[in-house]
Amino acid sequence: MGRTEKKLLGKNADVIIEILKKAYCDEMHIFHYFWYVSINMEGIGLVTYATALKTQATGELMHAELLSNRISELGGRAPSDPAEWPKYSTIGELDPAKHLTLRAALERATQFEGKAVENYNSLAKKALELGDFVTYNLATTILADEVKDEQHTEDILKSLEVK
Repeated sequence: MGRTEKKLLGKNADVIIEILKKAYCDEMHIFHYFWYVSINMEGIGLVTYATALKTQATGELMHAELLSNRISELGGRAPSDPAEWPKYSTIGELDPAKHLTLRAALERATQFEGKAVENYNSLAKKALELGDFVTYNLATTILADEVKDEQHTEDILKSLEVK
């Protein structure tokens, strides 16, 4: 963390780092979920949607990278051990093997995408409150992506219905 940022954030940097670690672990969990499901999907989803899930996984991994970079800028380190992800994660149990059909995968995705929207909204508010405008900008950028992802997932689920 640069001298000026240290001066501006002071001890608040530690608060932000802890919140960022949670977001990082959520993103890594979600990356793994989408990646695993895209490879092991069953039924018609394998043909119609598996590639889109891989793309979604890549987006989540990019979010994790941005978060990890910000954690480093603030003088911390993102959790390196996947066994630590559940300790920090806010999205709960996320065993992708339980959600291998298209409907099941997307229904679970709407739940954690909604949680991600809530979490990034909270992070943006906290960063703003603590005067960390860099993290605020990062949080609102990722929040916009998560809002779009949640809506897209809901739209796909609606279109699965036979009329």
